[in-house]
Amino acid sequence: MHGEKIGPWWEIRAKGKSDGDTRTVLSFLESEVGLPSPLIEQLERVGHLALNKETASLHDSVKTGDRVRMELFPDEPYGVEPEMLDLDVLYEDDHLLVVNKPAGQKVHANDEGETGALLNALAWHYQMQGLETRVRLLHRLDQETSGAILFPKHAVAQKLLDAMLQERKIKREYWALVQGYIRVAHGTIDAPIGRDRNHATRRRVSGTGKPAQTDFRVVERFGAQATLVQATLRTGRTHQIRVHFAHLGHPLLGDELYGGPTNWMHRQALHAKFLRFTHPITGEDLEIEAPEPPDFSDLLRKVKGP
Repeated sequence: MHGEKIGPWWEIRAKGKSDGDTRTVLSFLESEVGLPSPLIEQLERVGHLALNKETASLHDSVKTGDRVRMELFPDEPYGVEPEMLDLDVLYEDDHLLVVNKPAGQKVHANDEGETGALLNALAWHYQMQGLETRVRLLHRLDQETSGAILFPKHAVAQKLLDAMLQERKIKREYWALVQGYIRVAHGTIDAPIGRDRNHATRRRVSGTGKPAQTDFRVVERFGAQATLVQATLRTGRTHQIRVHFAHLGHPLLGDELYGGPTNWMHRQALHAKFLRFTHPITGEDLEIEAPEPPDFSDLLRKVKGP
């Protein structure tokens, strides 16, 4: 359902079969916008619903041509310190944006006063647009992983995208260069992942770990030395792709933590290539591609050889 941003409000004009077609604010936002009823009820409780510019209740009638508003964009503190850093924006609208994160950059700072993280760059980006909104985190990428990462721009988008992530309605596709020759064309790695008791940050396949599933497809084989795979996450465990392929005996090139050879690359050869999902507000089907960075492209040329 397409609408229009007017100040802090998102306005939607009601369409119907005839001038006499009516429904309630609640049923309109449920059926036409796809919002869950608890979220609509929460918007009403805090006075963030309006009908034709007047405060609305859930049971007010909505007729064809009426304007239903939700206050989605109230001013909020950023939550992190804005910092002028490069930001490669792949997609942006009033509700969400997708950024191509460079390898080597943290998504968020771990220590107080630490700077240089992607969230700091995002706060600066909002500030330059004149937006005062909290920087919201939906999912993460490891510091040395590059690629597409999705951010909601307001609380309603956060809740809708969180639900979509839990329901596996956001498809996250990665490209990984792994050591060795993978014989099968495609498959699913279904192996639970838990912490490694002998290492502070490493994970491992463990019978007592959390369920983890990774679908993969071979894109190209480079003899016995390496295979390029497309990996899609069903779950989102820490280091999931890295752990799963190391468990199969095919660690990622450059991934020293999980036994990958480091002569090819000085980070794990992992890039978040695509995000595919239906926009939670507009209903538009989106496919967003993050071009691979120069070090990943260079590595592909090296393994292909002359």
